[in-house]
Amino acid sequence: MTIGSSAPALDVEHWVQNGEGKFGKVTKFEKDKVYIVEFWATWCGPCVASMPHIVEMQKTYADKGVQVISISDEPKEVVEEFLDRPVPRAEKETTFRELTKSYCLTTDPDGSSNESYMQAAGQNGIPCAFIVGKDGKIEWIGHPMSMDEPLKEVVAGKWDRTKFAEEFKEQQQMQALQMTVQKEVGSLLRDRKFKEALEKFDELTGPIKSPEMKLQFAMMKLNLHRIANSDQTEVAKTLKSALEMASKDPMMSNQVAWTVWEMTEQGQLKKDKDLLGEALKVALSAVAKQEGATKGATLDTVAHLQYGLGNIAEAIKAQKEAVALGGDNPEIKAFLEELEEELEASKKK
Repeated sequence: MTIGSSAPALDVEHWVQNGEGKFGKVTKFEKDKVYIVEFWATWCGPCVASMPHIVEMQKTYADKGVQVISISDEPKEVVEEFLDRPVPRAEKETTFRELTKSYCLTTDPDGSSNESYMQAAGQNGIPCAFIVGKDGKIEWIGHPMSMDEPLKEVVAGKWDRTKFAEEFKEQQQMQALQMTVQKEVGSLLRDRKFKEALEKFDELTGPIKSPEMKLQFAMMKLNLHRIANSDQTEVAKTLKSALEMASKDPMMSNQVAWTVWEMTEQGQLKKDKDLLGEALKVALSAVAKQEGATKGATLDTVAHLQYGLGNIAEAIKAQKEAVALGGDNPEIKAFLEELEEELEASKKK
C-alpha cells in the first residue's frame, strides 16, 4: 500500500472514545469525507506528546467532514487505565480521557488494522498517521505533528497527491538504503575496517540522483569520517559538498553550517577560514528566509562562525538578535555573555 492506494476497510474491535457521540464507528470510508487514521500506543512517548495536536486538528476540522481515528493494538484494559491517568504538566488538572474526548480513540488487539495499514505501507515507527481523502484513497502518510499543511490542502481540494507520491517513494527508498548502509557499513566499522567502511559507503550511495538524498547521506558520511578519524582534507571536501547541497534548505543550511563550526571547534577539522566563510555565507542566506525561533537558532550559528573568523563585534550583533528570537534558551544567552566578556577583556589590554 502506498500513496494513491484505496484505504483498507477498518475492523477495529474497541471504540473507547467517539468524540462525545459526534462520530460513529467506521468500517468503510464515506465519499466526500476526510479521515485521519493514526497508530499509537500508551507506552509511546511521542504518541502521547502528539495528542494535544491531534485534539486541535479534530476540533479545527470537525465541521469540515474530518474524523480522527487513533488506533492502538493494546488490550482495552490497558488503554482504559491509561486514559484515567492525569496529563502531566497540563495547565489545569485533567486526565487523558478528558483531553482526547473530541476524537475517536480506539484499540484493536488482534493487530488486523496495524497489518492492513502499518505493515502494508512498510511503516515501522509510531505515531504514524494516514490521511484518507474524499475519494477513499491514501493521500499522505507521516508523523501526525507534520500533517497540518497536507490536511489543510486535502480538505480544500488542493492537495497534489501525485507529487507527494513521488516524494513518499523517495522517502521509502531512502529508508531502505539507510538500513542497507547501517548493516553493511556498520559491520565493517565494528571490525574497525574504517577504510573499507568508507569505500562501501561510497559504493552504496554513489548511484543516488536525488539532491535531498545526497545531502542526507553526506551528513551520514560526516559522522563516518568522525568515527574513522579521517584525513581532514577528505572531511573538508565532504563539508563543502554538503554546504552547496544544503543552500536551498534553510534548516539543513543551519545544520551543515553548525557542523563546520563544531568540527573546527572540537579539533576534528583544522581552522580553515575559507570553509568557515562558506558556512557563514550559507547560514546568512538561511537567516533571510526564516522567522522566529528557527531564525534565532541559525543566527546563533552565524554568531559562532563570525567568532571563529575573528569578527567578535559581528558575532555579538548576531547573537543579540538570536537571544531576542530564541526566547529563554540558556545556551544562546550564555554565548552572548561570553562574547561580551571577551570583548571587554580585549579593550583592557
